[in-house]
Amino acid sequence: MSTIMLFRIGTCITAVTYFSLGMFVFLSNKKSIVNKSCLYFNLSVTFWSLVFFSTMFDVSYSYAFFACKLYHFFVWFCPFFFYRFVVCFVCKEEYAKDGLFNRVYFILLVIYGIITLATDFVIKDALPKMGFPYYPLAGNLYFFLIANYVVFFSYPHFLMANYYPRSTSQKQVQMKYFFVALFIGWSSCLFLFPPLYNLNITPFPMLLLPLFTIITTYAIFKHKLLDIEVVIKKTLVFAGLLAATMAMLVLPTILIQEYIFRNSGFTGRMIGLTIGGLIIVLTVRRIEDFLIKVTDKYLFQKKYDYKELLKTFTSEVLTVLELYKLMDLTVSKLSEIIKLNSCAVLLLEQVEDKDEFYVASFEGVNDPAVRIPKKDGIAAFMHETHGYILMRELGEKKVHIPDQIQGVVTKLNAELVIPLVLHEELIGMLSLGKKKSDEEYTQDDLDILLPLASTLAIAIANAQLFDKLGKTQAEAAQKEKMAVIGTLSAGINHEICNPLGIARGQCEAYLLNLSDGLYKDKTPDELISKAKEIMTKVIKETDRATIITKRLSNFAKPSKGEMELVDVNKALEDVIGLVGYELKLDKIEFERNIQSDLPQILVDKKQFEEVLFNLIRNAGQAIGEKGKISLNVRLINNNISIDIADTGYGIPPDKLKQLFNPFFTTKEPGKGTGLGLFIVRQVVEKNGGRIFLKSTKVGEGTTFTVEFPPADPTSTPAKPS
Repeated sequence: MSTIMLFRIGTCITAVTYFSLGMFVFLSNKKSIVNKSCLYFNLSVTFWSLVFFSTMFDVSYSYAFFACKLYHFFVWFCPFFFYRFVVCFVCKEEYAKDGLFNRVYFILLVIYGIITLATDFVIKDALPKMGFPYYPLAGNLYFFLIANYVVFFSYPHFLMANYYPRSTSQKQVQMKYFFVALFIGWSSCLFLFPPLYNLNITPFPMLLLPLFTIITTYAIFKHKLLDIEVVIKKTLVFAGLLAATMAMLVLPTILIQEYIFRNSGFTGRMIGLTIGGLIIVLTVRRIEDFLIKVTDKYLFQKKYDYKELLKTFTSEVLTVLELYKLMDLTVSKLSEIIKLNSCAVLLLEQVEDKDEFYVASFEGVNDPAVRIPKKDGIAAFMHETHGYILMRELGEKKVHIPDQIQGVVTKLNAELVIPLVLHEELIGMLSLGKKKSDEEYTQDDLDILLPLASTLAIAIANAQLFDKLGKTQAEAAQKEKMAVIGTLSAGINHEICNPLGIARGQCEAYLLNLSDGLYKDKTPDELISKAKEIMTKVIKETDRATIITKRLSNFAKPSKGEMELVDVNKALEDVIGLVGYELKLDKIEFERNIQSDLPQILVDKKQFEEVLFNLIRNAGQAIGEKGKISLNVRLINNNISIDIADTGYGIPPDKLKQLFNPFFTTKEPGKGTGLGLFIVRQVVEKNGGRIFLKSTKVGEGTTFTVEFPPADPTSTPAKPS
């Protein structure tokens, strides 16, 4: 291929690509100053290419000489329009600040352009050279044009290098592509200048000019270099739909005409068109939906549904009362819906008299062990202002970020940090990383995320209170149980000492009789028989003591929270064995009416025994001395019902509704915490049962009833969820 043909094709491609890109960008947003500047630059390159292209044919000298001047007229404006485009893209306020300079310089360019067209000071001749029919020669003022070119094409490099460190990640990615495209474009055109000074260097590098538009277009599609997403999407969907429609219309026509109605002419074509039309009518909507989904998934996945985010949080996240489950759901749902590179929730914790924020849940964090003191850096700023930190805004405002804050941001891999504030107190922080699409956080994002963070703070506070209440209940139950064990110690001591005393007495009597000679008339076999009899009694009494100590030991241990199949009768026997002696001391009768062959129940055995113990002991305390406790256990309405009735004073009707409230007690000050029955109800309900009481009249005692459903025969004991 000849040199002139190569340059004809190259300049033609340059004109088409620059014009197409300029118009496409401009039509996407006619009001944007960035898009307008891009159009002006692309049009100046387009007109330069077209006029240059016209000089590569067999034209008259007079036309060629004027054409050389004309395309240099556009060369004056190309660098300036490009400078405008870059300045507007990098920093719009910079362009606005230099408005007077831009207007004055534009007037000078017009003057230089007129001088170029009207005189020979810039272009003095046009001669055949290096295979070109005509190539211009530089005049005395041409160096001004070169200076204009170098200054206004090199300055944008400096401008981008200056703004790059302060830019957001997405802007930095855009700048990288833009920098490469710019360098290729302006450096390739430098080779146009030497031949103007009679240096025979063929300007082949200028054929690389279309690379600028190719790289820029790729950056627009991939990294949103310019905000033309809607136009791109509609164009792609329309193009795909048009191609699919044409294929469905043409292909059946060709196949029918070729293989079915080969010789039918017009009739075959009409049948093919009819079938193709029916296919289009039946499938065009599905094809359009498919194309929209594909473009959304692979090109515009950064968009997320605000309604989906709010719906997910209100229905799945904010209703969770388990703290760490709430944290994990928050992180996973935000990462999934917004498509984040990283996400973390930090909560306030007191460590060694120092308040610090720690990472409670995270995804994609560089250092999850990071801790942030409440009085330093990011935490101090948020505590004082209750404001968020967005790295892009700090970069645009040229705010200096202290190394301490930058270090925390790097460890969290954060782009946006939002405070979690409750009642003017900072209780946590929500850290959001960059979006996988490299899109910036917009005002729309903040309008959703800030209220969501406020609601999340309330949910976290509720979960923390729920967690604290659960721990308080467990601790209170254990403390009350240990206090009861102290009260029972005297009775347990008696119950243990009795069998041990009997065993000791039997052994001592045998030895004493043996030493006094009372067994001298006994045969060896008789002595062995007597010893066996005594040892049998000793074993029986020691077993009795062992059972009592084992009951006490098991009762004192905290529950493991495991569900198991429990025999109600056996559990009652174990509890009565513990509390029975205390009741005997108070001269309280114990009446039992327990139905045999009751089905088992699926509960936490230790918690179930603690419920029975507390209710029986409370009944004894309500009686004081000389009374009766009745224990009735039976199957009623397919539920195992346990009635514990006492003959005590009873409970006034006005206090019945308060009895299960925390910290309410009918005991004398200092003798009750008011947590016993409150905890009993919590434990009963946690194990799938229910509790209620009857106290019809003051002076006639009280009856507590606990009901549990029988266990399913196929039930497998498991830990509660």
